[in-house]
Amino acid sequence: MLGNAIIAYRTGTDLRFNGFKAAAAVVVATAKDHPSLAGTANGNQQISSNGAGNGKHSSAGTLTITPDEELAHFVNQSRIASCGHSNPDTVLRWRTPKNAVIEEKRGRVHIERKDNALLLIFEKIERSDQGNWTCEVVAPNKTTGGSSSPQPPLQKSFKMIVYEPISFRDTSNVQTAVEDKDATIRCEVKGHPEPSVSWYFNGQPLYFAHNGRYSKLADGMSIKKVTQNDTGEYTCKAFQISTTGSSFEEKTIRLNIKHKPYLPKWKPSVVDAYGYVHGMVNLTCEAAAEPPANFTWYAGGKKLTPKSHTIHYGQHVSMLQISIKTSSSFGKYKCEAKNELGSVSQEINLKEGTKPDPPSLFQLRGVNSDTLDIDVGATKSHDIPPDPTTVIGYRFELMPTEEYSRTRSWDHASRRDFDVADGATYLLVQLIPDTKYLIRVAARNAAGLSDWTEVKEFSTHPLQPHGTSGSSTMVTPIWPLVACFVMLMLAIMPHGQRQRQHRTE
Repeated sequence: MLGNAIIAYRTGTDLRFNGFKAAAAVVVATAKDHPSLAGTANGNQQISSNGAGNGKHSSAGTLTITPDEELAHFVNQSRIASCGHSNPDTVLRWRTPKNAVIEEKRGRVHIERKDNALLLIFEKIERSDQGNWTCEVVAPNKTTGGSSSPQPPLQKSFKMIVYEPISFRDTSNVQTAVEDKDATIRCEVKGHPEPSVSWYFNGQPLYFAHNGRYSKLADGMSIKKVTQNDTGEYTCKAFQISTTGSSFEEKTIRLNIKHKPYLPKWKPSVVDAYGYVHGMVNLTCEAAAEPPANFTWYAGGKKLTPKSHTIHYGQHVSMLQISIKTSSSFGKYKCEAKNELGSVSQEINLKEGTKPDPPSLFQLRGVNSDTLDIDVGATKSHDIPPDPTTVIGYRFELMPTEEYSRTRSWDHASRRDFDVADGATYLLVQLIPDTKYLIRVAARNAAGLSDWTEVKEFSTHPLQPHGTSGSSTMVTPIWPLVACFVMLMLAIMPHGQRQRQHRTE
């Protein structure tokens, strides 16, 4: 007998304790004074579930690790695993998933001893760390039972699963392609598990199977023979699904199509412009291009420079401002727009026109708290082709009387431009309630502006309380009120007085 020992043995495939069947995979026994249990300590010995232990281990005591099961982490996270033994004198070591012994005391993955535990420290987890990490007892190099081979070490493992979150690598927010050439939109998506990717163009899904121009690539997508219509926003959406959950990320890429300059489709390559001596005219040249074009102006075959002329530049547009001092300013002007892919030019014939007369009519038609309704006797011409002398619009300038009294200048006046229309009146809106305004008007034709009319003063109404009749949303007509007043006076006037007044007239 083994005294107080609890004997564990196998019967077929069953593990039995003192003859009773058990599902556990651990043998517990008291080894004192019993050579048959040599190599045990504290009465405990672990046997793996595949039967690898079955009494052949020479290491004594209980081996524990934390964590002791499958564990999921993301790259760049940190982690500490601990391995301990019930016998503090037992020598322990850690092995990598490739079975290499870890001996480093510093570094991204290293070991440290703390009290009776051997720590495995991951300062920054990488994808290559995935796998089984094993802690084992370093057993003495001796044999049992006459065998010449060493006993297998007592060991425990945990499995590390490493996830890599979705990331977009080498993906620029703005990418370019060249017109009429194949283009690649780069969107390299990384992650583990590998993300699935879908594409959208200006918010609409792209179906690669139904469009022969689109192809999905490992690091983006391609488009055959791009045109300017392919300019826009492409969204690369990535989905990642794992046993622990799912994630979603997206990146929007602006695709610009590089192309040579183009004139507006509605504008011919040769146009006419008009001016008059002692007037000023603006010649405008527009050309869409990517990258934006550089504009150059010519007159009589000579290049015009900003030093000698007033030239304004904007996005895809340039304006040459000419002060016409003599008739020699009339003639042909040329604008050239050029970028790395090509050039385009436009010719403008500056012809002598006629300065328009100022409006002959200038009167107030209606008013409320923030609007003035002005009549200038507008009449639209229906001549085809239009006569360059015909009035095509009006320019209003206005400013509060109080402000003009301080500055005595129209430099800061508000400017409103309108096109002409038959019988139209013009609303000057967003004015200050209960305020006096000075207003003047000029007519405009193809050659430029007329002189200003005389300055007139009009006042807006005080602001009406909400819900009061005649609120600020209604413009009060002037002439209907006058007509109503005259009719009212005639209605209440005695009959004889009306007859006398009629005879007098």
